[in-house]
Amino acid sequence: MTKNLPDPFVVLVVMDEDIDLDTIRSIAPGRIEVHQVPPGAVENEFGMFPSSTGLRSYRLPWHTDLSPEQLTELLGRTHALMAGLPYPLSVRNRMPNLQWAEFTFAGVSDFRHIDIWNTDVKITSGRGIVQALPIAEMVIAAILASAKNLRLATDQTRAGILSRAPYNIKLVAGKTIGIVGLGGIGSEIARLARALGMRIMATRRSAISREANIDGIDLLYPPSELKSMLGECDFVAVSAPLTIETERMFNADTFAAMRDGAFFANVARGEVVDESALKEALRSGKLSNVYLDVYSEERQRPPDPELMALPGVAITPHNSGETDVNFWPAAESFAANLRRLFEGDVLMNEVDFNRGY
Repeated sequence: MTKNLPDPFVVLVVMDEDIDLDTIRSIAPGRIEVHQVPPGAVENEFGMFPSSTGLRSYRLPWHTDLSPEQLTELLGRTHALMAGLPYPLSVRNRMPNLQWAEFTFAGVSDFRHIDIWNTDVKITSGRGIVQALPIAEMVIAAILASAKNLRLATDQTRAGILSRAPYNIKLVAGKTIGIVGLGGIGSEIARLARALGMRIMATRRSAISREANIDGIDLLYPPSELKSMLGECDFVAVSAPLTIETERMFNADTFAAMRDGAFFANVARGEVVDESALKEALRSGKLSNVYLDVYSEERQRPPDPELMALPGVAITPHNSGETDVNFWPAAESFAANLRRLFEGDVLMNEVDFNRGY
């Protein structure tokens, strides 16, 4: 293990969930000092992200036994930070020795609000590790519900009516799905879609030209050919990170490139979609059904009631990754990266500030 790291190496977990701190200590027994405080303990006049408004407030009756003086001293000695939501917007001046911060969720676009973004502090995320399978299952469930008209079945049952006339049941096997963003979640969607016998297309940021039969994908496209791919797809699922390049990537022109009556799902960030264009695509019939686990500015406001009222729309409260089985190995993934840090290796999921994730 590297001798260049401080001894003791101080880790601060800013979360209210139960975290196995011994898993973190076990990476270097006797050298790692681990503390945990609730998010509210580190809130100051600069506030937290997200705020107490929006889809979820994250505000709990927080409590810490540390005095303000003890907390200040701890922050000053902290070398590594592990945090979830909410997190403090201002830590740079209070944590002068901070070398690395790991945020346990995947959406690194949220990190742009914090004052250590684009600094010498390393930032890592849970991208591809946290909740990828549950989220992928939700996308597949929405695809099947759309193809099999399950919403119509529910409506008819509640109304005490059974009629075959309105049904337009589709066979999913043989249909084409386009996955926009072939990362951890996108790869899981592809794997499950393959089991259903679907034809799979995808975009990946690193792709330079079209490639056939790669990583379980029938045809991989570069981002510049997104519209060409969309014209081939019966179902489209978005799992790309929010960056300058992907913000509002689904707009009027993008939806126009899709097949008439296509299915659309977004489990990325709401800001990758122009919601006005999405509503128009639904009204015109360009899109038949839409599943959203996210919406634009969800941290600041409730969802658009006009969008929620449109036929064919299903929205979940950004909880597609939450199931009865824990797919959130926060302590384990942090500990794995901590081991890499101590051994001088490259950290997993380190954010490239120029790339944006």
